[in-house]
Amino acid sequence: MKEKNNNNVSLFQFRACRRSLIFAVLTVTFSLYASGLFTSAALAAQATVRWPVLAAIIQYRVKQLNAVGIDADRVETFIRQAAANGAKIVVTPETTFYRFSVWTQNGVTQLDLANNYNSLVNRFSNLSKELGISLVIGLRKPSGDPILPTYNVAIFFGPDGNILGTHRKVIPATNETAFTMSGDQSDLKVFMTPYGKTGMLICRDMDDYWPSQALVSQGMGLLIGISADPGVGGPGRGWQKVYPACAQGGICYGIGANQIGTNIDDKTNGGSGFVAPGGHRLSAAGFNGVPNDERILYETLYLPDANHVADLSGPLFLLLRH
Repeated sequence: MKEKNNNNVSLFQFRACRRSLIFAVLTVTFSLYASGLFTSAALAAQATVRWPVLAAIIQYRVKQLNAVGIDADRVETFIRQAAANGAKIVVTPETTFYRFSVWTQNGVTQLDLANNYNSLVNRFSNLSKELGISLVIGLRKPSGDPILPTYNVAIFFGPDGNILGTHRKVIPATNETAFTMSGDQSDLKVFMTPYGKTGMLICRDMDDYWPSQALVSQGMGLLIGISADPGVGGPGRGWQKVYPACAQGGICYGIGANQIGTNIDDKTNGGSGFVAPGGHRLSAAGFNGVPNDERILYETLYLPDANHVADLSGPLFLLLRH
């Protein structure tokens, strides 16, 4: 009988210890939630283990508006620097390599610039594979249409160099509508990356509610928004453009990459930054002492990561399962 009582005491102590551990885990989870690192809604919706992933934005200033060479070289240098500092996701702005608007300047048309599409895709596909990073670039692509001969596109390369997602701008801005063909509903689809369900939008797409809502409704966990946006006074709207989607569903992170500097008739106004699920701004150019100039911005995001495999048989998970 004494042995049975001892066993009962041991079982009671084990259960008490387990309850204390669960309480500690919940306390830490609540603290992280309060600090904006993630939300309980995000965890419930994604139902997956998350890992810290360093992301980088290249807030870029275009140097040569009517050609590709100089800017492609400079962008590559920035990307290599970000990767050397540990970034696993690197995002560049809309039309990263040349001017945003005006059909023709100095004898160079927007279609001439768009005709660099294949060479740029090949170059940065190889770069993402070499560095083992996920990479997003913004550029123009020939549409084949004689009236609206270009698309404004974003390309997501995986760490193996393969294209995992492409987005054609659904709502062109006023100063590009004369030569830019719109994307369609097929562009408002999430796609799988090493970091879960991902969506992309381009500048004006994010000024309307419905494109981001279409992606949120598909369980998007990461929104990448690229812009060449002039903003209105003060720091630009790079991070603000991805904010609504993060706040709507409460389950996605946002990476907002905007150009900085004069691009033809626009003065792009930066403000690139990162937003947590629920709409909490993590960091951004022009805020909290971060200069709003050409630079690389870094932030740790907590995302599903195909490079990690959770040990669901470990001691903690065994305790939580009983």
